[in-house]
Amino acid sequence: MNYRWTFSNLMATFQDGLSDVIVSVDCRLALVTNDRVAYHRQPVQFAPADPTNFVPFDHITEEQMIAFVEQTLGDEMEAIKMQLADQLTAPLIASRQLPWLDRWGEE
Repeated sequence: MNYRWTFSNLMATFQDGLSDVIVSVDCRLALVTNDRVAYHRQPVQFAPADPTNFVPFDHITEEQMIAFVEQTLGDEMEAIKMQLADQLTAPLIASRQLPWLDRWGEE
């Protein structure tokens, strides 16, 4: 099993003399196995930036963003990971064509 993060809609502002301070981001965490994928989506809002420990916007790496998000979510991360694992063990739900359409040769 493998976790994969995707980020979008980074919202940034000026704060305490700092520019491009990220205040929120939309996150998607996927739990990937050989044959299935489970997703969790959530916006994350960050606490005000610490000027003594600030990373400039154009120096932020994916690994740092993951760490920022996981730190912000805190204990909630375990619940999210459990929810993803539960999704992978749930029965598959598949889209099916309406049965009466097959009888008339329609698509």
